[in-house]
Amino acid sequence: MEKLKTFAALLAGFLWIWSTTVIGGEQHDPVYDQYSLQASAESEVVNDLMLVRMQVAHEDSDAARLANKVNTDMQWALEQVRGVDAIQAKTENYSTHPKYEQQRVVGWRSAQTLSLSGSDFDAIKAAVQLLQSRLQVQSMAFQPSDETRRNMEDELINEALNNMKHRAQIVQENMGASGYRIMQLNIDTGHRYAGRARMEATMMRSASVETAPAVEGGESRISVTVSGQIQLQ
Repeated sequence: MEKLKTFAALLAGFLWIWSTTVIGGEQHDPVYDQYSLQASAESEVVNDLMLVRMQVAHEDSDAARLANKVNTDMQWALEQVRGVDAIQAKTENYSTHPKYEQQRVVGWRSAQTLSLSGSDFDAIKAAVQLLQSRLQVQSMAFQPSDETRRNMEDELINEALNNMKHRAQIVQENMGASGYRIMQLNIDTGHRYAGRARMEATMMRSASVETAPAVEGGESRISVTVSGQIQLQ
C-alpha cells in the first residue's frame, strides 16, 4: 500500500509538470515577420608599424663557450638600440640544440631572437643596418598600429551600422510594414585582410653593412561586419 501511494504521488507530480509546460508553451505567441540581415564596411589603412625580427646564431663544440658568444652579441645589440626612444626592443626564443654525427653529440647550436618595432621607419632601418654586422634579419613586416586600427574600426562600425539600417528599411518598405525593431545585433571587427607589405630575408653577417634595407610599409584592408535580426511592425 505504501509503495502504491508513493507511485501515485510521483505520477501526479509528473502530470502537473507536463500540464504546466504545455499550458505555459501555449502562452507564447508564434513569432512572425523576423528577418536576418548582414552588412559590412571596409577600407584601406596605412601600415604605420614596422616589425623586425633579427637573430643571433652560433655553433660551437663547447656549450659554455657557445653561450658566451650568443650572450655577448645579444648584449651588444641591446646596447645599440636601448637609447633609441622610437624603437621598442625585446628578446625572445632563446634555444640551444645539440648537433649529432653518427648518433653522437659533436657540438651545439644556439640562437636568440631580437624583435624591434616602432613607427619611425628610418630609425628602425638605421638600427637594422648597424645590427646586421652581428645579427641576421629573419623577417620584416608592416601592419597598422593598435591606435590606427581602432580609429579605423570605429569609422567602419558607423558605416556598417548605417548600411544595416538601409537594408532594414528596404525590407520594411518592400514588405509594406510601418516600421521595424532590432531583435539582435552582432558587430564583428575580426575580419581583416592581411594585405600588409612584408619582406623576409636571411642574411650572412659581415663586418659592416653599407646601406639600410629598402622598405615600403604599404596598406592593409580592414573590414567590419554587422549582422542581426529585425522584426517588422
